[in-house]
Amino acid sequence: MSSLTQATTTQPDVPDRARYYTAALRALRFVERRAPTTRRFGSEADARWGAFRGSLTTADRLDLLLRDADAHWPAAFGARNVFALRAAAEDEAFGAGWSPLDPLDAEELWRKVLAEAPPEGVRETLLAAASSWDLHLDPPEVGTIAPTDKLLVVGPSAVAAVVTAFAAGKDLDWADQVVCVATPPAHRQLAALGAALLNETKKPTALASPAGKTTISAGRRLVLSSDAAPGDATWARAAAAP
Repeated sequence: MSSLTQATTTQPDVPDRARYYTAALRALRFVERRAPTTRRFGSEADARWGAFRGSLTTADRLDLLLRDADAHWPAAFGARNVFALRAAAEDEAFGAGWSPLDPLDAEELWRKVLAEAPPEGVRETLLAAASSWDLHLDPPEVGTIAPTDKLLVVGPSAVAAVVTAFAAGKDLDWADQVVCVATPPAHRQLAALGAALLNETKKPTALASPAGKTTISAGRRLVLSSDAAPGDATWARAAAAP
């Protein structure tokens, strides 16, 4: 996920960091259910962590899991793109000065999410991730999506609708066909997770509303939902105009 706006050095507050971790962990549980590895969750993973952890805490375990997932599905699980944070390297999952959760808070979050049943499908995972941010999705009708379609997707409900359609489609390429406009962190995280939920390992493109010129070609099919940020919607309508 890349951004046309400048990255920020402002760190998110504790509640937003907790929402990010909760959404990411719920999505990762779906990924693990789809293709179990025994490395992330379950008794074998717990045993490995117990032998390895030393003085590390559950907060460290969360970050290690998400770094690993972010390397496999580039820019899908890291916090840097969700919060548009500066980083020393393009593939850095977190960003300069990132603050993990307090160990006790991380332990509580871990136990809470692992007590839930893992999401069973892409749509259910998107709903679970959105609920972590108190978002209530109302996906619009997107119609048939062909492999030749180029889409500009704006708003978390629109993102959910398009990801779900891609999961049900054939010969579709999320990274090649879709650009998501997403400024608020909650919206950016849903857009970022799209590729991982579709099990695509090419780095996707998600954009915040740019303050300057755009490099997005005109004529993309606009998929816009009513819960889009107003600035995102305004910019995307102009960008998608013929």
